[in-house]
Amino acid sequence: MIEGERIRLRPLQDTDWSLIESWGQQRAILWGDYQRFQLDHLPLLRQAYQKTGLLSRESAFLLIETQEGAVIGFVRYTLMPFPDEDFPHPEIGFSITDTAVRGQGYAREAVELLVAYLFAGYSAMRITAVTDAENVPAQRVLTRTGFLHEGTLRQSTFRDGSWRDLQIYGLLRQNHSST
Repeated sequence: MIEGERIRLRPLQDTDWSLIESWGQQRAILWGDYQRFQLDHLPLLRQAYQKTGLLSRESAFLLIETQEGAVIGFVRYTLMPFPDEDFPHPEIGFSITDTAVRGQGYAREAVELLVAYLFAGYSAMRITAVTDAENVPAQRVLTRTGFLHEGTLRQSTFRDGSWRDLQIYGLLRQNHSST
């Protein structure tokens, strides 16, 4: 468990699946307005959970839980072997699935906790995040946590009937200030 001021990041438990499945019933909750909506992700997620608990050295899916015990979202990371397979770096993602608490700083705290954990536990020199060009709230969280916009992957994802741009953000170890 990774403890913060208002939240903790924790691994999934068997009892969390009814909540995860309820998230999957609404596009805006689990995958967000800026992701392709694919119901087949839930069975794949559950299979991966049964194999690894969604917690390994190479990747993790952690729930964001308030100090009061309410699960309000998730963070995740995957070690990416690109551009150097010998020195993979984490690529992160996050979502506040409880729409009633969006905009209250929980995503920022969750990203800050995850970034601190990753830089403390891995020798990676950078952490990357990729988001839809229209996902301004996620871009705001990333810039407020020290990530810099590094580029645009033009027309690189297909969503809602058209090709969309993705924004690449990065945070270098030397630019990270532990809080």
